[in-house]
Amino acid sequence: MRRILLGAASVCAVVVGLVSMTAAKPQYIKAAKDAGLPAQNCQYCHTVAVPKKETFKPEELNERGKWLAAEAKKKNAPAADPTWLKEYPGSKEQAK
Repeated sequence: MRRILLGAASVCAVVVGLVSMTAAKPQYIKAAKDAGLPAQNCQYCHTVAVPKKETFKPEELNERGKWLAAEAKKKNAPAADPTWLKEYPGSKEQAK
């Protein structure tokens, strides 16, 4: 029983961490634009037009958003940095 509780707690911690790292923020779009990226709206990284922090699910990220969340986790950063998107390995079509 203890193993199950510990496992459930670990899963919850990972989900909460992903939500905090990838919560949509208007300043992310500005930062991406300032970095020279063609971000026009939240759908640059999300699959929904207007993601809400309260109802965010990691499945609502597109490939670019999933990559950005993984980078934040890999770098042990408290939040994703939109300028990292300049390093996104996707195709040129995905960069638009």
